[in-house]
Amino acid sequence: MKRRILLQFLFASLAAIPVRLRGQTASISAADQVRLRAVAEVVLPGEIGASGVDRVVTAFITWARGYRAGAETDYGYGFPRLRKLPPSPLSAYTAQLDALDRQARMQNYSLADLPLDQRRALVSAAIVDAKIERLPARPDGGHLATDLMGFYFHGIEANDTAYRAHIGRDTCRGLAGSENRPAPLKRGNDANL
Repeated sequence: MKRRILLQFLFASLAAIPVRLRGQTASISAADQVRLRAVAEVVLPGEIGASGVDRVVTAFITWARGYRAGAETDYGYGFPRLRKLPPSPLSAYTAQLDALDRQARMQNYSLADLPLDQRRALVSAAIVDAKIERLPARPDGGHLATDLMGFYFHGIEANDTAYRAHIGRDTCRGLAGSENRPAPLKRGNDANL
């Protein structure tokens, strides 16, 4: 009887110790980051400028590095069971970037050096070939270009850019000052949004 109580106490103690989940072990190489930026220049709005593209690419890389396959998510509306994240789309991204780069090299350019209009046509064809019809709410590996667009367009910055005001959708602002109109965004391509 005492042994059972001791074992129950030990197992309960072990269960109470917090376990830190680690992010993906896969990473995005420096070459992949350059190619990712080349894709971002094509699929993100020019209105955000070069600094905006850099911000989005950095945030996307941070998201990809911190992705934890199998992590529990919310139940969601109408779902009676807990959902878990699928495997990371990171390995699919590398393969997709390689495919885009191979096609650019057939035109005697690297993906990053391919002229913008030709790069746009290449990425558009890849999206059509992948049969993507909607931007995902969360990147899912369907194609890097649409995952990057979904990542941006479902975010706070895209909403602020669309309305040209600091709305800060999904941020906790409180009621103080809520009667005032949101402050307008700064003008200019590289304005900090």
